Amino acid sequence: MTQTPAGWYADPQDPAQYRYWDGAAWTEHRSPRSQTGAQVTQAANDLADGLTKGFNAVGTWLNQNVGSQAGTTFASVAASCRDEPARQPLSVTAQLVLGPGDVAGVGQVFARTGTTVTAEGARLENEHCRLVPNPWDPAAPQGVAVFIGATTVGRLPAELEAQYVGPLAQLASRSVVATAVADLVAHGPGMVTSAQVSVHLPAVEALAS
Repeated sequence: MTQTPAGWYADPQDPAQYRYWDGAAWTEHRSPRSQTGAQVTQAANDLADGLTKGFNAVGTWLNQNVGSQAGTTFASVAASCRDEPARQPLSVTAQLVLGPGDVAGVGQVFARTGTTVTAEGARLENEHCRLVPNPWDPAAPQGVAVFIGATTVGRLPAELEAQYVGPLAQLASRSVVATAVADLVAHGPGMVTSAQVSVHLPAVEALAS
């Protein structure tokens, strides 16, 4: 199956606008269709140029602060960055994608807070969390992990990773990571056997500003 190349196309949600397709998902970058083709092309070029500059800056920062890009991990990026001041509003809510290690991480968060997990479920709300990019992982170059403290509790869903990884990588080039808040639900007889994590985060446009 042929993949649609990145570019500006008619917005499927608003025919009066163009919307930027990054080759894998729709982004939140839009432009009125009344603009000329040259203006739309320039906007696309500006967007691509900004992302390229951001990734190049982060590559330099990684070499100076983390080491080899090939060995970069979410944990190494997180450890090398401080939290930036909280941005408001937290207008986007997402359900995180959890792997087995993330479920264990959720268990660690509940254990640190002294919250007992039962089969009926236990809940933590408004936990401070960090949005950590790692576009240097060849297996998942759009990856954005969510950390609570030094513990990963999940990943943004793929469509949001594609939108957020660029702005978050540019922040990382300045040795900061964006923050958000998370709500966690866990089940299990003492030890967490299943979990759900939702995160409330700033809109991608706010991070790019």
